[in-house]
Amino acid sequence: MPEEATLLAYLVPRLTSRREDTATDGLAFILNKSTACRDALNLLLRDEHFALAPIVRVQTQVTYEDGSRPDLAGYDETGAKRVLVEAKFWATLLEGQASGYYGQLEEVGPGVLLFIAPDARFEVLWAEIRRQMESGEDGVRIELVESTKGIRKARIVGLDKRVILVTWSRLLAHLAAAVPHDAPVASDIQQLNGLARREDDEAFQPIESQEFAPSVPRRIRWLNRLVDAVVDGRGVEQGWMTTTGLRATPQRHGYGRYFRFTDVPGELLFLCVNIRLWSTHGDTPLWLRIGWKTTVNIDKLRERVPTVAEGEDGWAYEIPIYLKTGVEYEDVLDDFVCQLHGIAEALAHV
Repeated sequence: MPEEATLLAYLVPRLTSRREDTATDGLAFILNKSTACRDALNLLLRDEHFALAPIVRVQTQVTYEDGSRPDLAGYDETGAKRVLVEAKFWATLLEGQASGYYGQLEEVGPGVLLFIAPDARFEVLWAEIRRQMESGEDGVRIELVESTKGIRKARIVGLDKRVILVTWSRLLAHLAAAVPHDAPVASDIQQLNGLARREDDEAFQPIESQEFAPSVPRRIRWLNRLVDAVVDGRGVEQGWMTTTGLRATPQRHGYGRYFRFTDVPGELLFLCVNIRLWSTHGDTPLWLRIGWKTTVNIDKLRERVPTVAEGEDGWAYEIPIYLKTGVEYEDVLDDFVCQLHGIAEALAHV
């Protein structure tokens, strides 16, 4: 355990597996205890074009009529619900947590749907939030208004509402800067930051019996076959991919296929099941990696494919591929292919 680990970071994993709930309760305790911390949060949520009413109290685990239960709700002095918070470490962002929760905010007046996440999960989680918001039943559109280190803000077009993603480290540093270093609440923030850092960097999640069920390796084998089906059965067979001179390659972190889009012959691509990216960035096992010799302008590519992230392990860029859930195989395959067609078109025009 790192030297800077706190007592809370040491004890919580030994006492409970509900780390996200514990961190949310800790955050609620700090915000309800300290006016300065609430003011700091209000400042973080507002800007010159968005006059959110100040949050004066927060409450955890509020259940609504539709069964939804955001982690934290923030209320203004009139009792109006102005902020809903979903605090994440590594739990999946469930369908509807982005697209549905904003509807629980007060209909009239400004409101914020706030997500908190580890640094390592920031880019991938933002892409999933955006996907949920724009593909939900309401079909809302979001426009980015701020993107700086550790925080991203977007407005919901046509509504006086915002969607914000902030890292635990950015949020807690912001709260810590608002109070004297010797104040009792400063120690509370340090304790919570220690827990968040442990979860981000080195947490061992207790093993659950279902993790060893045959369904897990069967799913990984199926994902490997899905990659082959996309490359061979759709891309190569239909002529929009080529694998000439390339071969299927097992990797340390999974299985993948090298290929090129026929309309973008200069770009070496690798479509893969990557266990490491799945475990450290979350939400999908499937990734499209772009070779390090690429000439693609990342800023222009992101205008067309917002999920593009800086690459690792010698790759220039990486793009998560999200699979449809709760549908039959052909629907999964068709949607997978549709995503790749969109990426191919984007690469051909940047």
